[in-house]
Amino acid sequence: MKTILKITLVSAFVSLIISSCGSSGSGEMVANLENGKVIYNKACIACHWKGVAGAAALEDKPRWEEIAAKGMTVLLEHSIKGYTGKFGVMPEKGTCLDCSEQDMYDAISFMMGEAGVTASK
Repeated sequence: MKTILKITLVSAFVSLIISSCGSSGSGEMVANLENGKVIYNKACIACHWKGVAGAAALEDKPRWEEIAAKGMTVLLEHSIKGYTGKFGVMPEKGTCLDCSEQDMYDAISFMMGEAGVTASK
């Protein structure tokens, strides 16, 4: 009986840990908007608050609609590797070199939410 209880508890704990890691189980990332806000305030705000150096300002919904049209996969890749576009340069990881892929996904999702747009997958 004790063994079954231990296995059940360990299984529940492992499931909880896995489900909190930002994955939906289908290989797709799930945004943590609270973390996205933290990352935005840590790194992204420097350019995206008011649109410094060609970055899309949070209140510039038309720019965010254009960005969102590229799809989240492309946006995540550009945010991680860096990107040069018609408005300017997105530095690698937006200068947040200690940010994870999940952090970048969360920050993008937070900014798009603040701008009132949604990206396709």
